[in-house]
Amino acid sequence: MFDTQSPFLPTGMPDAVSIAEDRLRHAIISGALAPGERLSEVGICKDYGVGRGIVRAALARLAHSGFVSSQPRSGWKVTPITAIGLREVMLGRRQLEPLLADVDLPPEEFRRLETLCDMHAALVAAHAAGLDEQIALARRYERQLKHLLVTHLRAPLIAGWLENLWDKSERYVGFLEARGGQKLPLADWNVFVDAKRSGRAQAARECLAEICETFARFTQARFLEADVVAVEPTSKKAKASAADLPVTVLSKSEINPKRAS
Repeated sequence: MFDTQSPFLPTGMPDAVSIAEDRLRHAIISGALAPGERLSEVGICKDYGVGRGIVRAALARLAHSGFVSSQPRSGWKVTPITAIGLREVMLGRRQLEPLLADVDLPPEEFRRLETLCDMHAALVAAHAAGLDEQIALARRYERQLKHLLVTHLRAPLIAGWLENLWDKSERYVGFLEARGGQKLPLADWNVFVDAKRSGRAQAARECLAEICETFARFTQARFLEADVVAVEPTSKKAKASAADLPVTVLSKSEINPKRAS
């Protein structure tokens, strides 16, 4: 029988796979699919109303991005929250995010950047005044601002890496905020936009670097306070061997690299 939901069909199916991938990615980032949770292709098909071929292709893409892993004879598993995973995100952002300072925006796109920055600044001020519900909207504007910059990077591979790093950053921040209650401070993007407007590339790079360091300081401090080794559902076998596993944490020099340099 002809499989109308095969991911290898030439028309229509890439969009269906992308939609399924985006929905699963959002569920993982938001925590709806918990770290370490086992995933069943059949269960996902029922929950999302798509064919198994589409689900398998979407999960394969997410595995390539580091959000899930394939488990022999047991399906798929959501990537756990670990110190190593956090370290990879921090190192990747420190290396790649300052490249956005060199992005050249056309005049109309720079005006859009200014508009996004103004909206973000207004929400930051509202949050500072005690309107905590504005923080989620402010972060959405910040992500739009970053996306605008990265689409003009003229390096599609690096742009894809950055988008993936931002997705993972959002996942770690959401997880750690939910456990500890404290919120990651909102960035001041006016400094970056002012630097770009006046052609001060180095100042723009320093602003981006400080945003990365704010993320690093917050997540590592919350991570160490929570004493997280790897967050995933604990089986009887895992409990029995937990005493033999070393605690993986990050060094003080990685918590504050400026102090070590």
